[in-house]
Amino acid sequence: MHTITCLRKTLGLSTTNQVRNRIEAIKDVLGDHLRRGPNNQILLTDEGVERLRDLQELYDSGLTMKQASELLRAKSHYISIGDPSVSQGTASHDAKPERSAGRHVDVDEELADLRQAILRLTERLASLEGELRGLTTTGPLEQQRDWWERLREDADAS
Repeated sequence: MHTITCLRKTLGLSTTNQVRNRIEAIKDVLGDHLRRGPNNQILLTDEGVERLRDLQELYDSGLTMKQASELLRAKSHYISIGDPSVSQGTASHDAKPERSAGRHVDVDEELADLRQAILRLTERLASLEGELRGLTTTGPLEQQRDWWERLREDADAS
């Protein structure tokens, strides 16, 4: 069983509040892996630690804590659907991943695709921000005349 202090070191976090926030973000996923020890101390099983590591990895990949927790929740829900010992009638319906009939969804593959998409979008954003900086400091935006300047010239020409 792992304590909050141990988890802070394991996950490479700087404060115990960060660990508590991560536990709170996926409390429903960690339900079977959380225990209370002496003095109401929070303890986590090895499987729970793995789930927190997965959450931290998603967070480190650029997702927000909410996005990472929702993705992890969907992944754990998908895995529990495949387990015949879990009744589908008791599964929560708030985080089911979409699946087409007869098609097996590889969650790790989808996660890799999402990371690639985030990387491409981040690069595109940086490129567009660079173009915008170039336009506003040296480019055509400063050289454009106001729309009424053309009307003033037409009035002076008559």
